[in-house]
Amino acid sequence: MHTKNGLEEFVFSRHDDVGAAGAEDDSVFLQECFVDTGDIDILLDCNEPKRLLIGRTGAGKSALINEINNRCKNVIQLSPHSLSLNYIANNNIITFFESLGVNLSVFYSLLWKHIFVVELLKEKFDIKNESSQKNYTK
Repeated sequence: MHTKNGLEEFVFSRHDDVGAAGAEDDSVFLQECFVDTGDIDILLDCNEPKRLLIGRTGAGKSALINEINNRCKNVIQLSPHSLSLNYIANNNIITFFESLGVNLSVFYSLLWKHIFVVELLKEKFDIKNESSQKNYTK
């Protein structure tokens, strides 16, 4: 800290670090700087209808998710990428049925639920690869 005109002024030195580029990659600094604004209580209340966490970049979503992970024991965090249906986007059979005008909305809904349940089970039973899957079924 330096003093200028009676006010304290912070000056960064060459090798100072103020955290990672993304909050989700900065567990140490994020935890030290977390300020509870009351959102955590709402997110942890299962009877609260406002429990949807949305916001722009920098709004604090990662900080809230990190805080939930710190406070609660049974947390499973799923990546949105693992729930995406990108692998069927270029599927010839799907394209064929869509070109015929077949309504696939029920199929997509069931497929998304299936993927969601599979990802939850993989996290719950620590199934990371084919070998851990085989060990689980024994």
